[in-house]
Amino acid sequence: MHFLVIHNFAPGTDVYIINVPLWSVALEWQIYFLFPLVFLPLLRRWGLLPVIAIAFLIGLTPHYLFNGYMNPSRPWFVGSFTIGMAAAEVAFSQQPQLKKLNKSLPWGKLAGIFAGIAIITEWKKFGVDAWVCETFASIAATCLIVYCTKIAIERKTPPLVMRVFEHPIAIALSTFSYSLYLTHGPIETLINHWLVTLNMAPVMFAVTLYLLSVGISLIFAYVFYLAFERPFISGLLKKRKVKDALS
Repeated sequence: MHFLVIHNFAPGTDVYIINVPLWSVALEWQIYFLFPLVFLPLLRRWGLLPVIAIAFLIGLTPHYLFNGYMNPSRPWFVGSFTIGMAAAEVAFSQQPQLKKLNKSLPWGKLAGIFAGIAIITEWKKFGVDAWVCETFASIAATCLIVYCTKIAIERKTPPLVMRVFEHPIAIALSTFSYSLYLTHGPIETLINHWLVTLNMAPVMFAVTLYLLSVGISLIFAYVFYLAFERPFISGLLKKRKVKDALS
């Protein structure tokens, strides 16, 4: 199932023991087919809102009709990805309605509001389904994308959040961030198992675990990126090396 990248169809969570971050990879792989084959034609025919509604219908069907057996892979992220698509449409479309929408809404404030709602609905005390708070988080990210894109296009003074995103260290990390995402789980697990055998005090254990996990994960992920990711990316992105970002 891992070879076919359909392991998210297996019930339970044991299938993710191979590598915890793989919880999302199968769903991402399937989304790469849904977008060009389903969502893009529907977008051209019906527009944004129907596409988002259909995407959430697809993503929430396993949750409500099949007792949530796919919940570990978050199938409702299919809808979240279409919300991200909406951000690109609003930010760059030349359609009069979308241009008006882009200019009329306070996207930065909306990002903060929806982020706050996401944090509140995530609180287990309220008993809200996970897809609700994660969808609000997606909407917050969408608003932030549109906000930052407007600032960049209009060449205004970047706010703090953009200065953080554009910092050389952040850009350097973004170069191999997906490799870091894929490989940090096994590294952290191995270090954790090793440290348990040393019978360390809890505080020392936590500090050592974080320091070693972060440092070794970064080194391993960059080597992984050079060996397995960089050879397959476009020539434009290949030119953006970590050392160039930090220079």
